[in-house]
Amino acid sequence: MVILAIIQILQGLGLLGAGLYQGRLAGWNVWTRFGEWQYIPLPLFESFSNVLVLLVLGLAMILVSLGLLRLASWAWLFSMTLQGLGLFIGLVNYVRQRPNYVGMAVGIFLVFYLNLDEVQAALRRTNRKI
Repeated sequence: MVILAIIQILQGLGLLGAGLYQGRLAGWNVWTRFGEWQYIPLPLFESFSNVLVLLVLGLAMILVSLGLLRLASWAWLFSMTLQGLGLFIGLVNYVRQRPNYVGMAVGIFLVFYLNLDEVQAALRRTNRKI
């Protein structure tokens, strides 16, 4: 279970890093631009929304990973949902000619790992709440 949580934390940190990097490349200063959203042209809004998606997914993965470390029963469902969402985004990016093979491979690995009987049994045995 620790390996699963560590890989997912690394995946979340990678998403956070990618979101911050893309935000800096786009020239966005997130904290001072909220009032300007109504004036944003569509291409800039798309790049900003991509940054927000990466940041939110990264934070969510880190939080769910902490739940996995604590063997919280809800963590399996949220982890699987996040991996499915990540794989869907990876598929959309693949169709858009911007594939992320490493991200998709890690997502597929984590989905298979989450479906192991030992992992599901460990999370089923405990009903701890955070």
